[in-house]
Amino acid sequence: MLIPDGKTLNFQPITQPDNQTLDGFIYALRLQDTYTADLTFYYKNVTIKVADLTRLNPQGCLLPNAIQPSLGQTLLLYAAPAVYNTYRKLADESVKAFVQDKQPASVDFRAEGKLFGSPIFEYDSREDDAPQRCHILVWLQDNPQTLKFATSTFNFDLRNLLCSRAKIVFVYGEAGKKYRQAQQIVGELEKKLPELRAIESEPNRQVKLQKLKELLAEVPTKMLAFAQQVRYLQEDRNTIDTNAENYGEALTRIRGLSIPGDNLDFWERFLDLAENKYQRQIEIDLNYLLASQNLFQQSISTVRGMVEIEQVELDSEQEGREKKRDRQLENIIFFVGTAIGGGQIFSAAYPLIKDTPIQWLPDFSLPLHPFAATIIFSLLFGLGFGLLTLGIAVLVRKTFLG
Repeated sequence: MLIPDGKTLNFQPITQPDNQTLDGFIYALRLQDTYTADLTFYYKNVTIKVADLTRLNPQGCLLPNAIQPSLGQTLLLYAAPAVYNTYRKLADESVKAFVQDKQPASVDFRAEGKLFGSPIFEYDSREDDAPQRCHILVWLQDNPQTLKFATSTFNFDLRNLLCSRAKIVFVYGEAGKKYRQAQQIVGELEKKLPELRAIESEPNRQVKLQKLKELLAEVPTKMLAFAQQVRYLQEDRNTIDTNAENYGEALTRIRGLSIPGDNLDFWERFLDLAENKYQRQIEIDLNYLLASQNLFQQSISTVRGMVEIEQVELDSEQEGREKKRDRQLENIIFFVGTAIGGGQIFSAAYPLIKDTPIQWLPDFSLPLHPFAATIIFSLLFGLGFGLLTLGIAVLVRKTFLG
C-alpha cells in the first residue's frame, strides 16, 4: 500500500557495532502509470571510511538481484568527502565498496557532470535484462550549499527523470526481444515459400489442393503471432516516445533549478540516445518487419487464389466426369430400353409369322406381310409419340421456367 503523497515512513534507527546509528525512511508514490519508491539510508554527522559503505548494502541487499524491480532502479550515493582527493577516484572506490562483487556484471564508470556545484558520476552495468541492470549515481559534495538547492521540487523532478529513464531502458530491451521473436517467425515463414513452389509443380490436382489447404491453415497462425509482435513493437515505440518527452520535461525543470557552472550534459546525452538511437532502431526494425509482413500477406493471398482456382477446376473436372457418367448411363438406359421395346414388338408380331408364312423371295405385287407391317407401324407410332412428348416438354419448360 502506498504512503499518502507528501508523507514518509521512517525506519527505527539501527545501531551498528561501532555504535554508529543508521537512519532511514521510504517515500512511495505513483508517477503517471508507474509505482515507485524512494528508499533512503543515511549516517548523520558521522565520518566513515569508504570500505564501511558495505554496511549500507549488506550482502548486496539493495542491488537488483535482491530488490527485483519490475522496471529497474537507480542507486544514489551522496557524501561530503572529509578529504578532498580526486573525486573520480573516490567515486570509483565508493561504487566498488558498495557493490562488493555482488553484481554479476561489472558496474563501470559511464559519465560525469556537475549538479548544484558538486560533481556527480554515473555508473552502469548495462545488462541486457533491464530489471537486473545496476545504475548508480555518486554525488560528492564540493559546494556546501548543494543540499540547500536539493529542494522537494528538485527531488520530485529527479524521481520523474529517473523513472522515465528506467522505463525507456526497460522498454527498449523488451522491444529487442520482440524483434528477435518476430525474426524467428519470419524465418519459419520463409521456409514455407519453397513448399509453395513445390506444391505448384504437383501434377495431381486433388493432392495439390489438399497441400495448399494445409499450407493455408498453417501460415495464418504464424502470421497472427507475427502481427502481434509488430503491434507490441509499435506500442514500445510509442512508450519510448512518451517517456522521452517526460524525461526531457523533467530535465528542463532541473536545468531551471541549476546554478552557474553546473553540467548536466550526461543526462542530455541519454535523452539523445533515447530519441535518436532507441527510437531510430525500433523504426528500422518495424520497417523490416512490415516489409516482411506485406510479403507474407501477398503470399497468403496467392495461396488463397490458388486454392480457389484449383477448387473451381477440380469442381469443373468433377462435374465433367459426372456428366460423362450421366451420358453413359443414358446410353445404357437407351440401349436397354430399345432392346426391351424391340423384344416386345417382336414378341407381339411373332404370332403373325405362324398365321402367314413369310415369302423370303421379295414379290412387290403381293401386299405387305402382317409381321413386317406390324413392326414398321410400331416404330412409326413410337417415333411419333416420342416427338409429341418432346414437344410438350419443351412447351412446358418455356411456359413455366422462362
